[in-house]
Formats: sequence, C-alpha cells, structure tokens
Amino acid sequence: METAKGIGVDRKMKPEWIPFGAGLRRLRKERGLTGTATALGIGLSPTMYSSIERGRRFCLREHAVRLDEVLESGDEVIRLWTKMVSPERLPEWFYRVPELERAASEIREYQPLLIPGLLQTERYARALFRAVKPWAKRDEIERMMDARLERWELLDDERRPLLWFVISGTVLRSPVGTDASMQEQLDHLTTLVEDEKIHLQVLPMDARVNPGKSGPFRIYSFPDKPTLASAEYMTGEIVLDEMAKLRQCEVVFGALQAAALPVTETLEQISKAREVFK
Repeated sequence: METAKGIGVDRKMKPEWIPFGAGLRRLRKERGLTGTATALGIGLSPTMYSSIERGRRFCLREHAVRLDEVLESGDEVIRLWTKMVSPERLPEWFYRVPELERAASEIREYQPLLIPGLLQTERYARALFRAVKPWAKRDEIERMMDARLERWELLDDERRPLLWFVISGTVLRSPVGTDASMQEQLDHLTTLVEDEKIHLQVLPMDARVNPGKSGPFRIYSFPDKPTLASAEYMTGEIVLDEMAKLRQCEVVFGALQAAALPVTETLEQISKAREVFK
C-alpha cells in the first residue's frame, strides 16, 4: 500500500475532496498535461494522483504547493486546497473573482446597489460586510477583508485591465457605515477617476431610461479566452458563458453607457453626494 508521506490513505473520504479534485482536473486539462506527467512532477504515482482528482484521497498541502508549480497556476491550487480544508470556507465566487480580474484585459461592471467591490475603501467594505452578515464571527469578516484587499491590488498594477463602471446615482447617496466613511469612499472614487485608473459613469436617479433594472452584472474580456459575464444574487455570484446571455449583457451595458452621465458630470454628482454626508 502506497503511503506517499502520509498522503491520507487512512482518512475517511469527505465530500469537499470532490470539488478540489474537479478543480485540479480542470487546471491540468487547460494546460494540456496528462495525469501521469502531473503525478510524476510532484512525486506521486499516477494511481495516487488519479485518486486525488477523483476526490477519493486527501491532498497534502506540500503536494498542493508543488501542483501550483507544475501547473504554473499561480496559487490557484492552494486556494482550492484552503477552501477544501477550511471549516468556514468562503463561497466559491469569492475566490474566483480575483482570478478573473487578473486575467482580464477589460472589465465592465454595472452596479445599482453598492459601490463596486473593486472600488470600495476598507472602511466601506468592512461596514458593508458587517451589515449584510451580522451573524459572522470576526475571523470570517477578516478573511473576507483579506480577499477584498487582494482584489484592490489590481488598481495599482500597471498592467491592470481597462476598468469601466456604470453605477446608479442612488449608490452615491446610500449610506454604508459612518458619514466620515462615506466621505472617504466618495473621495476615493474621485481620485480613481482623476488618476485615470478607472472610467466611471453615473446613471442619474431621475433617468427615465434605465436598462439595468435586472440587477448588477460584470463582463470580463480576455486577450486569449472567450468573454465571460457574471451576475450577482443574494448570496453570491454566478459566472455566465452562454453566448446569448453574454450578448444580452453587452447590449445592456452599452445602453447603460449611453444613458449615463459623462465623466465631468459624474464627478459633479460625486461632489454633490459628498455634501450630503457632512
């Protein structure tokens, strides 16, 4: 019987091993590698590695680290592994969003309810997490903040994608946290626009034409992959890749851009909203 440095042959099979194995298989196939080549690359037998992919054996962290190296996947395998072993795992979409953002060449987002996550300040995000999950323990809030902080690094990356946002005017005046945190958040939006890190348009509150009634969504364009979209719902976000739905998202976003205010007037709206929180 093969032990492979305590790979976990004596562990009782757990359901969370299955999505980890499926994610591993997806990464391997995307890179055109065989299971045998991958197994030998991390020092396991093909049989043992196959059992991990099928969700029948546990994967040690040291093997997950080597898998990231062999698959050249950044730290995606480690993120999958962490989610597998954590007793209070974050939702899958919370991990997937940063991966999509880093790989994209263009991101377009419509948000009628909140400041988009990528543009939030730390105080705004923390107040928001606490408001929507009042039952959450402190360590869960901190893990959510860590995931959000990772996303914000994209804004300072010289290779960041083109970032284009359309938000409802009501978002600017909807309080999250204290008045001071709202002022800070609105100042942050202004700085991002003026520093030309993002394109931002505000849809007037009294706009008679509002194509975005169906809710928030995001479109990801890639230099070497098909376009994807994602739609938010109460407890998370779903990734869309069906051509008809993608086309619908693109048409709606174009209509929102046409109905929204240009940059100069958008900055004026932000300034006026800031006065509300003095």
